[in-house]
Amino acid sequence: MTSFKLLTPPAVEPVTLDEAKAQARVDTNVDDALLTGLIVAARQWAESYTGRAFINQSWQMWLDLGSTALGAWWDGMREGSISSLNEINYITLPRPPLASVTSVTFYDNSDNATVWAASNYFVDTMREPGRLALRMGAVWPVPGRLTNGIGIQYVAGYGNDASDVPDVIRLAIRQLVAHWYEHRGEAATAASARGAIIMPTVPVPLVIQALLDPYRIRRLAV
Repeated sequence: MTSFKLLTPPAVEPVTLDEAKAQARVDTNVDDALLTGLIVAARQWAESYTGRAFINQSWQMWLDLGSTALGAWWDGMREGSISSLNEINYITLPRPPLASVTSVTFYDNSDNATVWAASNYFVDTMREPGRLALRMGAVWPVPGRLTNGIGIQYVAGYGNDASDVPDVIRLAIRQLVAHWYEHRGEAATAASARGAIIMPTVPVPLVIQALLDPYRIRRLAV
């Protein structure tokens, strides 16, 4: 199986408060807190819908090494345990675009960590989703820990600034913020006691989905 953990969230949002207010035609500061929450919620929804990361963010991907049937490994389309690392040449890293791989760590049965040298692998940032691929002559080291035996830390996103994100994606986020703001009586966004954003449940207009569809990462049925 695979699991993912967001280590470092984006430092900024693709859309500023002023841009969201202009889209929603708001000229007061009364609802600034609400609009700020809506921006975060809209970005999170758009990232989930497209399967992408917009502003650079750091992720940790964990892989199990188990005794399942051959071929049941994570390749960006399927989920399962890796039965033999020698059977694969690359591992696909979700949430494109892939910016860089920070580290690849293997764990033994006593939970001791060993960082794998970067000279053993090639980071394919051209493909979407990106890949961690073996270099010619390199062989995957075999972890001793069956559960979460391999940890891959990587950075995903278009860049560190809002201007790095495609304009169409930013437009979709602005429109979604305005849509949820106009329908805030039906489903308001607020922060929970733990600080998490509560996503609105108002249906998203098809025009917003249409703006994001060209950027959507689709998974093939298997």
